[in-house]
Amino acid sequence: MNQPIDVLLQEQSTQHAMLVVWGQFAQEIGLLDQLATVPIPQKTVQHTPAAKLATLFMGLLSGIQHLTDLTHGPVPLYHDPALAHAWGLAALPEASGVSRTLSAATPQALTCLQDVLEALSAPFLQPAIADLRSHDQPFVLDADLTGRPLSDSSTHYPEAAFGYMDGAIRLGYQLALLCLHTRRYARQWLVGQQHPGDAVSAPCLLELVAQAERRLGVHPRRRPELLLQRIAAAQAQAQLVDERAQQHNLAIEQALRREELLHQNIAAAQQQLYELHKHPASARQAGLYGALTKLRAQIEVWQRQLGRTRQQWAAAVGHSERAAAQAAAMRATIPTLEARRTALAAENMQQPDAPRFIMRLDAGFSTGANLTTLLELGYEIETKSGNAALVQALLGRVSAATEWTRVGKNAEMVGWTGYQLSSCPYPLTVGLERFHTPGGAKHAVLLRYQHDSATSCPDLAAWFKAYNARGSVEAGIKQAKTVFHVQHLFSRSAIGMQIQVALTLFAANFVQWASSWLAERLVEPSSRLLKMLGQVKRLVRQLANSPGTVERHGGQLLVRFCASSGLAGVVICLRGAAVVQLALPLFASPPPRTAIDYFMEVVKCEKSTVAKPMVSQLHKI
Repeated sequence: MNQPIDVLLQEQSTQHAMLVVWGQFAQEIGLLDQLATVPIPQKTVQHTPAAKLATLFMGLLSGIQHLTDLTHGPVPLYHDPALAHAWGLAALPEASGVSRTLSAATPQALTCLQDVLEALSAPFLQPAIADLRSHDQPFVLDADLTGRPLSDSSTHYPEAAFGYMDGAIRLGYQLALLCLHTRRYARQWLVGQQHPGDAVSAPCLLELVAQAERRLGVHPRRRPELLLQRIAAAQAQAQLVDERAQQHNLAIEQALRREELLHQNIAAAQQQLYELHKHPASARQAGLYGALTKLRAQIEVWQRQLGRTRQQWAAAVGHSERAAAQAAAMRATIPTLEARRTALAAENMQQPDAPRFIMRLDAGFSTGANLTTLLELGYEIETKSGNAALVQALLGRVSAATEWTRVGKNAEMVGWTGYQLSSCPYPLTVGLERFHTPGGAKHAVLLRYQHDSATSCPDLAAWFKAYNARGSVEAGIKQAKTVFHVQHLFSRSAIGMQIQVALTLFAANFVQWASSWLAERLVEPSSRLLKMLGQVKRLVRQLANSPGTVERHGGQLLVRFCASSGLAGVVICLRGAAVVQLALPLFASPPPRTAIDYFMEVVKCEKSTVAKPMVSQLHKI
């Protein structure tokens, strides 16, 4: 059935159909209004700084690889007026204008933008958190570090440094990332921090955790009881050191007494020698020359003993001083541990009903200090050790009689509980992995802290699967690089680069939120379409760059995908009742037609019975 002419004149073509849909969603959540509050010191000539930030965000959602793609890409956003209108803008700025805005941004602007994005995320993040809690599901967090490499000869990027990226030493930056896994919106990025390229994983972790807890507004039940163990251990160790110091003090006193006795013996012998030398005639008459020789030899022996005694005294003094300093240092940590224990107990009082938190980390984050702090903060840890010495130590526990459990196609495991690492004061469960490869057997170590403090080793196959599920964050990083191209730096400004990171992570979350919103607006939903809404790569790469028409009539706003798009004939109702005339299933969906197309049809069929009425209506227009 042909649509009326007045409706056809309300049609507008676009080359970015899904991006138009997302524009309506962005307006509904107030994105454009909130971006207008970001204080960027830049004059508005034709486009506001907020419009330029919004255009950058649109570009990220369309998968641009370089900032210039906004204006000169294969399907540039700049030449799509329907898209600008959908996002509440009169027109879109060019890439050069967006670049100048990124360069003009200040640290205050970045902080304000991050606050704005967090505020926009809260209506989605908080229900996702409530959903996890209502289903008694643990909060699973993944942290990782990924590179943003540059050309090794580049000199125009501030704070860039050489570091390990993508399997090689490269010049660039490192991104420390942390995400939460939810039931409602799958993976949600919480924190993204840029560091110089020589940054390593371990020092970044605790700041990521602190920022994530701030975003979530919830944290695991702290473990102040673990601090009591450390305090008791510190007191016991200080007592042992004190006892060693006392033993060294006794050795000092013994050395002093021996030195005094040797001094007395040497003095008496020297007095005898003096008397004999004073009266040599009497000595000859008494035949004491042999005694003189023995006396001189005895004095030499005592003098040598005196030298050794002084060395023993000096060594004992050194041991005693070091032991005293060590005991003092141990006792000095106790007030700090007590204060930390009190603070953790207070946090538990403020949040009595805390959920479980599981932190999955790769080996780079798993230093003894990080493990200790995370355990005290209440996290259950799933991680891997990169310590080759630990692998050898566990291999020493393996014998021919050891039973290995198959946990994968070419992987086996054996585990032990209560294992004490030298770098962590708390016992952990350790699992030795053995992989059968063409080059021979290879080994690795998994580490875990069990929330129920079980004494038996966990199910090894389930443990292996649980840790390797952290591949989700690696998939997320791959998505950020291959879909949103976060590794391609859109600015040479330090603040501009961080703005790109903040908007990229927000874009990845935004697509997940919009999918739930879109599912309710599909005119003819199907399992295939609903599944497609969860495929971020397809949504950004294909559908955001698919042709379609925006149709407005009455109170209704529709987006209809063209036949040449990946969603041929699909209609999304953005506003108004979802009642539209769909293409008949008997025929293939024709491409969208404008008023000019209808006019040409009229010209070709002048003898038809409908020609004159249609020409008459066109003349009136």
